[in-house]
Amino acid sequence: MSVDKIEAAGLVISVLTAAAFCFLAFQHAFSAFQHAVSNENLVDITRPIGREVSWFMWNRRSIDLIAQAFVLFVAATACLAILRRDTREAEREESA
Repeated sequence: MSVDKIEAAGLVISVLTAAAFCFLAFQHAFSAFQHAVSNENLVDITRPIGREVSWFMWNRRSIDLIAQAFVLFVAATACLAILRRDTREAEREESA
């Protein structure tokens, strides 16, 4: 059994990348909430723009949901296209 050089190089690069990620993850602390803004009102709510944007975001939620549903549908379709079996290859395998 011969070893494909590209597969071996990909394996080595993947292992080195995973090792580097683990090394960096364990050496440096991730302060996820250290730089968070402590102000509870991120939008100036004294002006009408803050209330208008807030109203739009909460009352027009269906636009966001339609976009998310479209992205999920496209992702599922792409997965099915990638994983489908080519009928010409299946016919060749059966006849051989």
